[in-house]
Amino acid sequence: MQDERKLLRWSGSLDDFVPPPVAAAAAWLTEPGLLTERLRACCRGRQGLVVVSEREAPLATAESAVLQAQGSVAFVREIELTCDGRPWVFAQSLIPLTTIARHGWLSRLGDAALGERLAASPELKRGPLEFARLTPGIALFHRALRESADLPAELWARRSWFALDGARLLVQEVFLPETLG
Repeated sequence: MQDERKLLRWSGSLDDFVPPPVAAAAAWLTEPGLLTERLRACCRGRQGLVVVSEREAPLATAESAVLQAQGSVAFVREIELTCDGRPWVFAQSLIPLTTIARHGWLSRLGDAALGERLAASPELKRGPLEFARLTPGIALFHRALRESADLPAELWARRSWFALDGARLLVQEVFLPETLG
């Protein structure tokens, strides 16, 4: 059986995908600002955040490479950003335990948005955006839709690494069908 992570292909350009994402998806994928701010504008201020899970889990080899991580285990935080009580964005943060050791607050966010906390950090550096088309059989697709019975043919995701004093973390954001509706 093929490793699910091998099916997931990230690219730095939306032009690499045939067919490309629809215009509405491309606008969300390339959003340069905080998604929480964009959601607030869409939801007339009724944007929310739900913590789905927080756990330690092994990193895939490709994730370790992006994170420049020494160890193979990360703190994984999964949340949903909601609009009017409906999930719009599923976000998964992969934070190596070495990064947690230097910035313990990353594991104690509660219902606070990570993006807003990161944006307030003067020493923050952000890597380039990468994009992926998610389809059934890819683990991130199923994590994002874990409670959905009606599976779409595809979802779009983006990811970017962030560094605080050189300590990296990876944020992967999946745009749920409600986002584009």
